[in-house]
Amino acid sequence: TCTHYSQTSQTIPPQKKLLVPFPLRIGHKLDECNNHVSVTNKYTTLECVRVDMMQNENKSNHHCHLYEGKNNILIIRRAQEFQMTLQFNQPVNPSDNFQIEFYIGKKILHIFTNQQGDACVVGITPSADAIIGKYYTSVAVIGSNGISRTQKDSGTDFYLLFNAWASNDEVYMPNEEERQEYVMNENGYIYQEESGDGRQWYYGQFVEGILDACIKILDDSHMPLVNRGDAVKVCRIGSAMMNSQDDRGVLVGNWSDNYSLGTAPTFWIGSDQILLQYVNKGPVRFAQCWVYAGTFNTFLRCLGIPARVITNFNSAHDNTGNIVTDLIFNSVGNVLELNERLTRDSIWNYHCWNEAYLSRFDLPAYQNLGGWQVVDSTPQETSDGYYRCGPCSVKAIKEGMLGYQFDAPFVFVNSDVYKYKLNSQTGKTELLSVDTTYVGMKILTKSIGGNNYEPMDITGTYKYPEGSSKDEETMKNAGRTYKAHLQYDDEQGVEMTLEIPQERVKIGQNFQMAVVFRNLSEDTRTIHGLLVGSTIYYTNIQRAQFKQETFDVTLKPMESEIQVVVLAQNYMPKLGCQSSLRFVVTAKSMENNQDLMAIQIVNLKGPELAFAVGLEVSLEIFVKVEFTNPFPFSLHDVRMAMQGPNFISYREKLYSEIAIGTSITWMESSVPTRSGNTMVYAVLDCSVLGNVQGNWAIGIKA
Repeated sequence: TCTHYSQTSQTIPPQKKLLVPFPLRIGHKLDECNNHVSVTNKYTTLECVRVDMMQNENKSNHHCHLYEGKNNILIIRRAQEFQMTLQFNQPVNPSDNFQIEFYIGKKILHIFTNQQGDACVVGITPSADAIIGKYYTSVAVIGSNGISRTQKDSGTDFYLLFNAWASNDEVYMPNEEERQEYVMNENGYIYQEESGDGRQWYYGQFVEGILDACIKILDDSHMPLVNRGDAVKVCRIGSAMMNSQDDRGVLVGNWSDNYSLGTAPTFWIGSDQILLQYVNKGPVRFAQCWVYAGTFNTFLRCLGIPARVITNFNSAHDNTGNIVTDLIFNSVGNVLELNERLTRDSIWNYHCWNEAYLSRFDLPAYQNLGGWQVVDSTPQETSDGYYRCGPCSVKAIKEGMLGYQFDAPFVFVNSDVYKYKLNSQTGKTELLSVDTTYVGMKILTKSIGGNNYEPMDITGTYKYPEGSSKDEETMKNAGRTYKAHLQYDDEQGVEMTLEIPQERVKIGQNFQMAVVFRNLSEDTRTIHGLLVGSTIYYTNIQRAQFKQETFDVTLKPMESEIQVVVLAQNYMPKLGCQSSLRFVVTAKSMENNQDLMAIQIVNLKGPELAFAVGLEVSLEIFVKVEFTNPFPFSLHDVRMAMQGPNFISYREKLYSEIAIGTSITWMESSVPTRSGNTMVYAVLDCSVLGNVQGNWAIGIKA
């Protein structure tokens, strides 16, 4: 009378040889359901001749109707009932004994059956902690001659995913509008400028082959099957597997300007091409933080975990985990230069990571640390032996509770910046200044709503207002957990700032800056200074220096400024593909040896692609993309890519040369495969110009 277990077919992969028996009942109340019902049949031996997984009905009910696939395989979410129809060779009687067997997974609860002659409709509700992944189905009939099973049939396989609609699932998200954005939306926007500029990103979690790719990632990680029902562990494994640093994961990082062995990070349109390439060829080259975050977002949403991409501006990379950012400068003559050898910490212009929405049952319930959790797959620091980060509660970060797992000290966005001067004779450092506001200046994510690409400022979810009592309490909490740093009292004297143009400067444009001084004392001050301009990567690492200018100024007790002209002819030859300039001004007050420093980043605005979209009577969509070379030099070996989800498959073109002032035009057309809102994306890339992109929203009527 106990549930029967059998050996699996040899065609089932070894790592998936877990048999899950499901209780069945016919004509009984739910609480009377046993593991099986033993009865006899007055006819010939009972056989199951057909299993109908009712794909269309179930996928629609489970919000899985957008998943694409030629075989229309069943995809469902746990903690929610799905139905299947069993067709037998004769009417099923109360004396018949049969059971449904599912391979890989946990016990699935709550089954109802509706018997109609020789057909039996079975309702099954996977438990809220069931293993996610691909299941194999068979029907076993127990008769006088033993057990007969249906043959393995791919048409009865199904995928089980996390369920943000089920209140007892750990990824439950109560708001439907948020579920539509963070689980169902295929189009995203990743911010790379505080102003809200950035790049479109196509997640493509429903594209054919992407779900299989996500399951393969879990398989390649050798993650035990029993852990795949735990969203926290899936997020943590996914964080490690998105990078190839130590486990041959999905993406290979590259922060140089040499992408000859792969694809430039600025050339990717979305995640689908990356994940499909990983399945076929292994680790994909190349990625930087937004590529890791965009691809990880696809992985999470595809498996049913609500997720979003976050951009943190002035993002500190704290290698030591002491919740402060230490910058060490050498004294060279009368000015200071950053000592990159001794400075382990860094401050990136921006850094992208992900948030996943989880209940965090693994943390103390009284702290209420569920909700959004930081997960970061960009390989920066190891955690438990792998390059990964999180999940870490955003609430814990805000409250300074850095002792809760995982990796909170490396996510803390409220760290102070300590600047030191190195004494070359003694080897000791002297504290110059402390900046409590620079790090984590702004944190943005896409607003809720399909085609709403306005940035949503979520800085307040990570930190309290600077200087508030709650902010001080947070810093004390963090300081109690990790060692307190030096205290610093700002000496009154001279203040120096660097002011840049309010409007975005275009690539190839001259512009002016101002070095502004405020003499806070009652005495005259003599200032000797140096301004250095460099092209940089977005990680704030210098690419090349293009400007160096010394100055002397005498300050009365008032404000004064120096105008600085920046010429395009100086920075253009050394710009690189990420279009960022860094200006560092260092100065010394000769009367009291006060050291001054100011740093400003100028992100140049690149040219854009122009779109024209037309819709014919036949519903065929025509897309035209144009680009005009605005620079006083020709562009060579220019790559372009275009993709329109649901109507234009990914495709590329190569232009050997785009001469000065000339234009190129690329036209494509196709018939949409489904109705609804979609986008068409295009990017352009060459050795001297990157991050040129454009997109166009399209509404396709049914």
